[in-house]
Amino acid sequence: MKGRCSMTTVVLKNGATEVLPLVNVTMVSLNSLLGSSPMGLYELLEKCRNKDHKIFGNLGDDLIDLALLQDNGQPHGSIKNIVLSAVSGEGLGMVIGNPIDKKTER
Repeated sequence: MKGRCSMTTVVLKNGATEVLPLVNVTMVSLNSLLGSSPMGLYELLEKCRNKDHKIFGNLGDDLIDLALLQDNGQPHGSIKNIVLSAVSGEGLGMVIGNPIDKKTER
């Protein structure tokens, strides 16, 4: 159909379906955050795991600036799906991996 654009979608490890460009750009942000502010990544992961988590200091503002949190301090559902599928471990043991469920790839 003329004027319509479809985006490739992928199934994440948590079972959610998201558009690939959003997954890719979010992964760039998460990897950047791991290098520049591991505590920010920890806080984002905890917020995605628990909506009532209180983010330490000004890290919430930093995460909003990176578009990883919305203005209300909560992650968008798609960001939450990507973070929960990509980040594993606790504290200093956090690692970032591929959020895409390889079993569902064609």
